[in-house]
Amino acid sequence: MKDVLHMAEIVFGAGTSHSPLLAAPPHLWAERADQDRRNPALFDNTGVIRSFDELAEAANGRFTDVCTLPAWEANWKRCQAALDRLRDDFRRVAPDVVLVIGDDQRELFTETNQPAMAISAAAEMATGVLDAHDSEFFKEAARSYLMDEEFTFAGNAELAEDLVRGLTTEGFDVAWMAAAPPGTGFGHAYGFPIRQFLQPDPVPVIPFMLNTYYPPNQPSPRRCFELGRALRAAAAASSTDVRIAVLASGGLSHFVVDEALDHTILDAIRKKDAETLCSVPSELLNSGSSEIRNWITVAGAMDGHDVDWSEYVPIVRSAAGTGCGMGFVSWL
Repeated sequence: MKDVLHMAEIVFGAGTSHSPLLAAPPHLWAERADQDRRNPALFDNTGVIRSFDELAEAANGRFTDVCTLPAWEANWKRCQAALDRLRDDFRRVAPDVVLVIGDDQRELFTETNQPAMAISAAAEMATGVLDAHDSEFFKEAARSYLMDEEFTFAGNAELAEDLVRGLTTEGFDVAWMAAAPPGTGFGHAYGFPIRQFLQPDPVPVIPFMLNTYYPPNQPSPRRCFELGRALRAAAAASSTDVRIAVLASGGLSHFVVDEALDHTILDAIRKKDAETLCSVPSELLNSGSSEIRNWITVAGAMDGHDVDWSEYVPIVRSAAGTGCGMGFVSWL
């Protein structure tokens, strides 16, 4: 009898926002809006940093109707329904491993060591602990991110090693992490999907970290899409017999909502328009909006696959248009 050929396979793709607005209930959102006033990295929809007051003046009352508790509660319900639907998708597919494409925001790395992309090959990992101080808003976020205390989760070292070998063959030099730096833990990009979609008995998770936030070595949108394709090829070349779900964690536009940009991304994903995704102006991918790179990467991994469903809920929490464009997508 001939040996059966084993190989890893990406069987499911998804994307989700991981904003704390998905964790903290609407009656706490005004606290976050007040914090926006002190944010020095509010980029307008042309990629220029503006003060909160400048953005509010330019908006000229445009967001008054959407910054009410009833409006927030309606948007909250839509987002929770989308999260529930993604959770159902994960349970239906029942993958053996989840490859999470996320970003590190100084939870693991510092400016002394800032890889453009990295993969964790540890057999076991833990989340960091988020200091929420006395903020009720961030206490809810910390719980949702599995960062109110250290949470241990399993990885898949064999598959991670195969992915790195395959990516290197495809021309991607990826930083290799056999363990987290001492005194650190994985951040919200990874804790959020584990809690939302994989508990109570999480399957192994492989964190893949893109440097979306910090210049000068952020991968371009085209490079991200090519990375996704290379990840799919690397998975297919692995001898591990596992079914993989790949998930984009983060985005869409924030901390200033840019609905036009968000619709461009989601429309291109639905239409399988690779060139539009590859040509997104990098100057628009700043601050939280930079996490759109994670979505472009997963779109590359799922290139050629149809979108099963998607949801978009732009949540504006202030007169300056700050908030988050909430995106959710599931590929067949």
